[in-house]
Amino acid sequence: MVSSEIGLGDVRIVPIVTSRFRLDGGSMFGSVPKVLWERKAPADGSNRIVLNVNSLLVETGGQVVFIEAGMGSKFDSKQMEIYALSDRDAVAGLRKAGVSPEDVDIVILTHLHFDHAGGSTGLNESGDPVPVFPRARFIVQEEELRGAREPLPLAAGSYDLRDFEPLIESGLIETVDGDEEVAQGVFVERTGGHTKGHQVVRLLSGGEEALYLGDLVPTAAHLRLNWLMSWDLEPEVVYEERARILADAERRQVRVFFCHDPEVASSRINRHSPSSYELVESTVRKAVC
Repeated sequence: MVSSEIGLGDVRIVPIVTSRFRLDGGSMFGSVPKVLWERKAPADGSNRIVLNVNSLLVETGGQVVFIEAGMGSKFDSKQMEIYALSDRDAVAGLRKAGVSPEDVDIVILTHLHFDHAGGSTGLNESGDPVPVFPRARFIVQEEELRGAREPLPLAAGSYDLRDFEPLIESGLIETVDGDEEVAQGVFVERTGGHTKGHQVVRLLSGGEEALYLGDLVPTAAHLRLNWLMSWDLEPEVVYEERARILADAERRQVRVFFCHDPEVASSRINRHSPSSYELVESTVRKAVC
């Protein structure tokens, strides 16, 4: 039993911190003035804030599902320094929860940016990228894979072909087009916005429900509808989808999971104002695993 384990009906959920890094705070909050966002995310001398990749291990219907692979271990020393990247990785986190990479049946990637898909592959002894989860099906939106392989100019720097081309070559990627159930009680839903093929993941079991938000709402600070990232390709779509999904989650008290929050893995939410939500403090689960 892992201390951060969360029950959802018959489903076992374990939040796992697969990466801890720093990124420019301004890029995470777009046009929001620093005097506002720094109250929620203090910056260092290089204007970088601390972020996690909070992945999810989900065991359902006899299958092991892993949501979001994190940044991985393919970075050189200069890149490690730029991102202040810790030595955490998906494999170590999974083993702590009693699962090996060979046990994973399905990996769901909300999108293919390097901080989400990087842990899908690692370097072999020859320095070539190879799949980390050798028997898993990798679920991505068809539009996302197309956009990652032939990215728009403003998006090109966010993708690394080494993260997903080996998966294609090994026949491990399975694309979906829109909303689909990919395992028992595990549904992907395309939102677009952050990328054209971005998807969130909904978990249903025993009348209970949870939602992994990906980069639609990357941290609890982004529960303000208009706090958008500079990385969002379609800001208006992000705003509209965020407003729709958070309103539904608040109304039905669905537990939401934050991909990048360095402190909060998940919580239920309440409406704070017409344009923002807040955590229900009694339901907050910390990012500790």
